[in-house]
Amino acid sequence: MLKVLSPLLALTLMAQNPPPEPPRPAAPRVQPMPPKADAPEPKDSDVIAYLGKTAIRYGDFSAWLGVMAGPRAESMRKQAATRNQAQKQYLDLQVLAAKGRQEKLQDTKAFKALVEALKQQAYARVLMDEDRPGGDGQKLKAEAENPSEADLLAYFNANSERYATPEKFTARHILVSLKAGDQAVPEADALAKLAKAKAELAAGKSWDEVAKAYSDDPGSKSSGGLYKDIPFGRFAKEFEAAVRSQDLGKLGEPVKTSFGFHLIQVEARSPKVPGEFEKVKDAIRKQMVPERREKLTKAYLERIRKDVGFREVPEAAAAPAPAAPAPPAPPAPKAP
Repeated sequence: MLKVLSPLLALTLMAQNPPPEPPRPAAPRVQPMPPKADAPEPKDSDVIAYLGKTAIRYGDFSAWLGVMAGPRAESMRKQAATRNQAQKQYLDLQVLAAKGRQEKLQDTKAFKALVEALKQQAYARVLMDEDRPGGDGQKLKAEAENPSEADLLAYFNANSERYATPEKFTARHILVSLKAGDQAVPEADALAKLAKAKAELAAGKSWDEVAKAYSDDPGSKSSGGLYKDIPFGRFAKEFEAAVRSQDLGKLGEPVKTSFGFHLIQVEARSPKVPGEFEKVKDAIRKQMVPERREKLTKAYLERIRKDVGFREVPEAAAAPAPAAPAPPAPPAPKAP
């Protein structure tokens, strides 16, 4: 069965990944001819093959492609290379199907079981087809993609943190680590090094010079120790506590974290800014669609279960009852 279905799989992959462009020739000596335009699409009445005396027409292939490729079918038909590849797969299927009919596979148990399984899928696919006018799938899609103003506002209120601009800071720092390779650095030595850095800054040296000379932080030493517009919550709690409490533009006292000792100068702090509903409403509408689609589909399934009289048997009830214990054997007769 896998080999029979492989053309369909190849068609799906081809629809998702169109054939790559051929490599361009390297510096031709003669001016190349302009590329040929795609061959025009055949008419539905055009015969593309014969199966015995029965004509297979382009319209038959086009209808099959519409079922298999869905919305991509039209663009596939417009490209000659893609169209020809899909058409070949379709005709191969016709040949395989004809051979199967010759061998009367339609009378076998395996064929009937497969047809029944595919029939169930076909019912579900057509029922939920979002392009079928007036169908349930189209109605669910429209409802999912068009939440009311009240729905949008409720979603915004429930996820307000997502749309707020977080509290941020900008600061420069110099880190002196308490490790040098595998060796521990005494705290007194680290503090002495940090004191030298502080003295040089106070004497007028630039942060660029001092950070390159003294800082052990690879993420900021080459940029003057600068961290710009950083949301709170990303740095060590001791570091951020100092950022919150220090005066702007002034060097603070050494701060110890698990990374070592820091010399910090806070340049700016910006408070948290709540999001504005009107500015993010369109973004919310897009973000809501997958959640609404899932929720509405579950509700739809729950509703139609009742419509069709569906009842699921609990696992415990479905399990076979345990066999009754065998009656005890009668006692052996006594010897006379």
